Amino acid sequence: MSRSDLDRLRDAREYVRYAREDAGGLSAKALAQARQPQHAALFDLVVIGETLNNVSAELKTAAPNLPWRAITNVRNIIIHSYWADRS
Repeated sequence: MSRSDLDRLRDAREYVRYAREDAGGLSAKALAQARQPQHAALFDLVVIGETLNNVSAELKTAAPNLPWRAITNVRNIIIHSYWADRS
């Protein structure tokens, strides 16, 4: 089943809300020490990156000021750096 760009944008918007809620208004320092909200917010960021990575090239071209690559890079860093030392 193929999802439309509009569906994907709605998904991304929803997960932005989740990330904000899951981070619980914590500062970056506090969030770094709070494992559960940190992991939930990281998952939300992965979903956002994956979702926006799959919007059409036409949409990305129509909105060149959005940091498409930066968003998907955050997703890639989270996914591929799970083994990194976080201390």
